[in-house]
Amino acid sequence: MADALQMWKQLLQLQEPWVVRDCRMDEPARCMNIWVGVEQPRGWFGFGRGKTVETAPALSWRHMNFGGWKVMVHVSVPVGSESPRQTWAGESGMPFTRALDRQVLNLLKAGVSLSGVSDLLDLPVAELWRYRYALEKGQHPVSEKPATAAQPPVGEGAPVLPFPGTDTQVPDIADPVWQRLVQGELNIDVRVLSLQLLLSRTRSQVASIADEEVRLVKLRDLHRYFVKNERMLSHELQQLREAA
Repeated sequence: MADALQMWKQLLQLQEPWVVRDCRMDEPARCMNIWVGVEQPRGWFGFGRGKTVETAPALSWRHMNFGGWKVMVHVSVPVGSESPRQTWAGESGMPFTRALDRQVLNLLKAGVSLSGVSDLLDLPVAELWRYRYALEKGQHPVSEKPATAAQPPVGEGAPVLPFPGTDTQVPDIADPVWQRLVQGELNIDVRVLSLQLLLSRTRSQVASIADEEVRLVKLRDLHRYFVKNERMLSHELQQLREAA
């Protein structure tokens, strides 16, 4: 058992005072449950235990898969202390650790649908909808990067959505015309009702979101809509091409 605790401590890259207190395997669900807490102080000369550290109820997050197994991390934080900012923990009220959070966000930025993210990462679609709702409402501070994991500047390394063909009329996702459109700086005559609703909703959401990565996700959603519906958006696309 001690070897298993030490192994998970290394896999999660825990640093003092955090230790793995317990790990249990749920074979039917193919899920590993890992309990993380602070190391209890020892008594005089290293023998016995000192005063027990009082902890709040454990916070639980889904972590990245390991060897085809789901991993759940349950963290017990000392009373009066803040939740850890490391990648193996997550934001309060959110379903994923920061490490898994970055995976999900990067896939969404790349234009992968929620069902696609669910299949790739073996995540419940319901939790992904909950995650996306928090992003759109500005309730999830994705701009706060954990100190232990350096993150690239916004936009670097983000794949560009491919065009459906060489004769596409949809401007490239990197064209500033999309930023102008979602920010309301560019107004076009929209004849398609579904686009009217999508554009209105996207502008409203972007106006309340400060994080650039989340704004990029919304911009890509709008771009993907144009790619999928290019044939019926000739009127709107003509205006975008003139403004690009």
